[in-house]
Amino acid sequence: MAQDSTRRRDFLKLAGCAALGIGGANDRVNLAFIGVGRMGARNIGYAAKVPGFEVVALCDVHPPALERFAGVKARTNYREILADPSIDAVCISTPDPWHARMTVEACKAGKDVYVEAPALVHLEDGVKMVEAARRYKRIVQAGTVERSGAPVRKAREMVRSGALGEVRFCRAFQAATADGGAHLIDIVQFAFDEAMPLSITAQGSAPDTMLATFRYPGFIASYESRPGNPCGAAFHGTNATLMVDRVAGAHVAHWRNFLECIRTRAKPVSEIETCVRSTATCVLANRAMRRGITLDWDEKAWKLEV
Repeated sequence: MAQDSTRRRDFLKLAGCAALGIGGANDRVNLAFIGVGRMGARNIGYAAKVPGFEVVALCDVHPPALERFAGVKARTNYREILADPSIDAVCISTPDPWHARMTVEACKAGKDVYVEAPALVHLEDGVKMVEAARRYKRIVQAGTVERSGAPVRKAREMVRSGALGEVRFCRAFQAATADGGAHLIDIVQFAFDEAMPLSITAQGSAPDTMLATFRYPGFIASYESRPGNPCGAAFHGTNATLMVDRVAGAHVAHWRNFLECIRTRAKPVSEIETCVRSTATCVLANRAMRRGITLDWDEKAWKLEV
């Protein structure tokens, strides 16, 4: 209840500042939220801390979720949001299977997009998301917020500078959750210029209790998910080992980066292709576990090698 009240206050602050014209009408970005459940409500709060957004509409298929937020246009069909020419950008915080389709449709409708991670459920959808962003020249920021956190950015700098020596092994680990793997694998791939694995093997009893091994060009990585695990990533170099926690408190900076890129048309820190690649790595691990075999991945062809 306390969290709901805080998020509602953040929403009212965001809507109220916009109504008063704070920042100037020409500076504001008209923003709509598609999906206002737990993560969607949090994103409203994060956006409220970044001057420059004006929330103009909300959408959710569950009407009680919309009732928590008064004084703004509410819809239950996301297509009505995308058809509204007054909306500049949308935040997609729906269940995972909808992320890809809504992102593609939003790009076609001329909206910039903030979409939560994981980016996709089916590998082929990743190509469609990237193609839509490129074709329609949209800014698409994925919700892999760790990239906006100072610890992860510093870890990337240390890996790339050679401060750890030659990094030959990396680990990503977390407590059992449904979709957090994309965030942790993203930390590893962020440090290595968005590399994807050449082969993948995995064992486990379920996607939230598993051990996956990835062979990347030049190094090996593992991903471990089990109840009670800590959450983070480790880079093991020939000179030193560096461990980094999954960053808390980076959300506002991530939203600030999204706003800056909407205005400048620069590439955001979590540009959609990066999240597609990290999410695809996790999808491949799940497939390897279910099939009980090692999978060989052809990144350029975006398909499994037979």
